[in-house]
Amino acid sequence: MERARRAAPPDSRPFALIAPGAGGERLYAVCPAAVRAGLALSMRVADARALVPELRVRAADPEGDRAALEDLARWCGRVSPWTAPDPGAAAPLSGVLMDITGCARVFGGEDRLLDGLLRDVRALGFTARAAAAPTLGLAWALARHGETGRRGWCAADDAHGALAPLPVEALRLTPEMCAALRRFGLSTAGALMGLPRRALVRRFGPELARRLDQALGGVRETLSPLRPAPALRARVRFAEPLITLDSVGEAFAHALTRLCALLEREGLGALRVRLTLYRADGGVGEMRLAAAAPVRDSAHLIRLMRHRLERAGLDAGFGVDLVEAAALMTRPLDAGQTSLDPDAGAERLAAARLMDRLDARLGAGAAACAEAVDSHAPERAGQWRSGAAAPAVWPRRPERRPLLILDPPEPAEAVAEIPDGPPRRFTWRRVAHTVARAEGPERIAPEWWRLTPGAAARTRDYFRVETGEGRRFWLYREGLYGRETRQPGWFVHGAG
Repeated sequence: MERARRAAPPDSRPFALIAPGAGGERLYAVCPAAVRAGLALSMRVADARALVPELRVRAADPEGDRAALEDLARWCGRVSPWTAPDPGAAAPLSGVLMDITGCARVFGGEDRLLDGLLRDVRALGFTARAAAAPTLGLAWALARHGETGRRGWCAADDAHGALAPLPVEALRLTPEMCAALRRFGLSTAGALMGLPRRALVRRFGPELARRLDQALGGVRETLSPLRPAPALRARVRFAEPLITLDSVGEAFAHALTRLCALLEREGLGALRVRLTLYRADGGVGEMRLAAAAPVRDSAHLIRLMRHRLERAGLDAGFGVDLVEAAALMTRPLDAGQTSLDPDAGAERLAAARLMDRLDARLGAGAAACAEAVDSHAPERAGQWRSGAAAPAVWPRRPERRPLLILDPPEPAEAVAEIPDGPPRRFTWRRVAHTVARAEGPERIAPEWWRLTPGAAARTRDYFRVETGEGRRFWLYREGLYGRETRQPGWFVHGAG
């Protein structure tokens, strides 16, 4: 409801969201003024209009609500990397689950963490309550049914004492089960805790016992976050929000410098880095950096960041009050020795840095380099790899390979000495050539494991030839005369 009212012009009249239901459209959510006028959820729209003629209605957007809640959960990553929308809450009680283990000390304790979190969420225009507890189930129960007090939050260390006075609805049970428990006079969690567990399971099923154990810590409940928490991350907070992308870039540079210090301490290098900004208006923006080889050089990562920042389309909104640099993928990176041989590894490092810069400036996949492949067939002996997947150095061209290789090889007509002699004359692309000098053959057997069933396996004899005009070609004869074929074929595979 609050999300819908933020997008609507100010109006004091009762307002409700409607959605299709049994017997026609029904109220999906209502504002406080509509509640005071006597409207309730699931009421038919016709009955609501009869009761409140001035009621304003608007179609509900459940998908948009879920997306907004997910965005809010991602934005709460400013407090903890382990956040997720509450998967079991109904729309009026939507919530965000967080595991803040080890995070409170960064904010000066749980009290200051919860105060700051509620202040920021309320500044976005949302009503919010919070609770901190040893288990997710107890925190859920206290946030919705506990006494949060003037500050809007509560914290509990004793699970049994905090859960006992809460109603059975605090155990995340279905409305039908809660109604059944109340018919037996069991209205609080404490009443259930005093009963034999076997009797509860036999009468109400295993779900009641499971929810009770989850709240008390007897059954471990894990949080499935929106995204895995990075092993290494560095954050920079600001007292006043940053409003320009230039200042955001400087903040990212500071965070990357801190991240590289952490990587050096751990003996690691980063292959993937995620840069995230958290806006004061609840928005989150991110961009990613990729490296061809493990890196912890802050100057190189900052240079990549500045190239990407121009194209990332990040928006500072009403200001950015937190930035984060996180290493998503790391590899061991030992310190290199350069005093005895300053050039050792320089070619490999320079090639990796060049690929990183091209990838950041031109876009992912725009730059590629050659990679050697373990194959004797010339057309399969190399391939192109792009971006961060490219090898750190380019393979050197074999001495007996030409500069230009045709793919696929082009047929030619040749006159040669039989059975293994080089060509004397050949015609290629309707132009006749006379061979002045020749070198070969270089015999390459077929890769039998690549042959399709029934295909003929033919050996290739390669020759490097030079014509009377000084032109050089790379030809091969396919098939051994008399053993594999009576008519060997000739092909031009390269030139230069």
